[in-house]
Amino acid sequence: MGQAARLFNGSAEQTLYGRVTPTSEQRQFLQDQWNAMADHLKAKLADWGYPISTWIQGSYKYGTLIKPVHKGEEYDVDVGIYFSWDPQDAQASPTAQQLRTWVQNALVEYKQGVAEITEVVDPAKERCSRAIYQRQFHIDTPTYHLDSAKDARRLACLSGAWEDSDPKLLYKWFRDIVGSDNREQLRRLVRYLKGWAAVAFEETPEARPSSILLTVSTAEASNELWGARLWAIADDDALIAIVAKLYERFIRDRKVSNPVDRNEDLNRIPNDAWDAFLTRLAVLNDAAETAHVAEDEASAALAWEGAFSFLMPLPETDEVEVVESSSERALMQVPDIDIGVYDRKDGSLLATYRNEVPSVPKDRWLVFNIVNRHVVPQYADISWTVRNDGEEADHIGDLGHIQRGISMHSVGEATAYRGKHYMDCVIRLNGTVFAVRRVPVYIKTDQQKLLTQSQRSWMTLRTRKGRRR
Repeated sequence: MGQAARLFNGSAEQTLYGRVTPTSEQRQFLQDQWNAMADHLKAKLADWGYPISTWIQGSYKYGTLIKPVHKGEEYDVDVGIYFSWDPQDAQASPTAQQLRTWVQNALVEYKQGVAEITEVVDPAKERCSRAIYQRQFHIDTPTYHLDSAKDARRLACLSGAWEDSDPKLLYKWFRDIVGSDNREQLRRLVRYLKGWAAVAFEETPEARPSSILLTVSTAEASNELWGARLWAIADDDALIAIVAKLYERFIRDRKVSNPVDRNEDLNRIPNDAWDAFLTRLAVLNDAAETAHVAEDEASAALAWEGAFSFLMPLPETDEVEVVESSSERALMQVPDIDIGVYDRKDGSLLATYRNEVPSVPKDRWLVFNIVNRHVVPQYADISWTVRNDGEEADHIGDLGHIQRGISMHSVGEATAYRGKHYMDCVIRLNGTVFAVRRVPVYIKTDQQKLLTQSQRSWMTLRTRKGRRR
């Protein structure tokens, strides 16, 4: 069993799977919205005299949809619109542009009666129309001609071209490539990698791999490693093996053929961004290798954090003390952190806490400051990672962020979302973790006054420097 398996998809307070996966309520909301749109479009477009059908596709269909992890990002839901006619009947053959115009106009009309839709993108995209909703998601409507007799599909492009494209065939390939017993774990692995892509390529979006590229390459790697056999291994161990396989593959060859159309290359990362992709994939592979030889859960989680950033949860503890294997002595004392609560940035001090904030309202400014700076090695690399949790942070799509720098002994943060959040301070020297202090922050609403901090013992977790042999 992997050292960090509990933090991937186990019994931990927070798990990587839980942090990247939409809740059942979020999935139901998305489903209700696309069903309502699909019903309207089928009824409206039927006026043109062709049988109309719809089919949910993309990440929602594959079961690999992830949450938005940064402010401004959106869920992406794809609803295919299918016009059916006999291609041998020339009089019944509308053009690709006609289909796209009909769908675009129907969406514009639909928007007038749906307050949740803020915009129908105009002009439409080359391969779909898009309706943008208030609650952090959009619905794309790729439009197809369906030849029912041959069960064949082609995509209508705004430019007037037809593209051979059959999302149903690719979905069936994905569904069947591994045995049914392994399918759910494969979906989790794809979600982990999509979460990694969301945080690793924030500064180089042109190098970010697409959802379908990650989905197909992960499924092929899984099939090569295990096939239809029962895997029966922990998620973190499986991900370690998958990442090694992907790294080996992409170092050798960048092409990823569509498994149902070998003439199509699913890798659309531009040539001038390919090195940036490989660099970040190498960081992920290094993190996986380090986690693989880690001695315990804490060291494995800290290794994975190097690739997953704020998405990767840490163990439920107040402090992590790193000891030298040979002597069992701590590399350094875990620092204490004072947190000043201000009414606003550069405002009046309201309260001061140490190592936790037991209760604070929203819209306050917190300053985290290492008290005993003398215990921190000179030129230490200090990272401050915010891990947001709860319904409000999920709704906004703000799961966290990180600030990092040499001798960064203090940082400021605003309180924005109700719930229990963490500010995790990790101190490294020459790439080695020396100590970790976890600061829980409890943000509450309708609070009349700040609570007095009660005395309690801090829970310490010990981990060893170095690697498992």
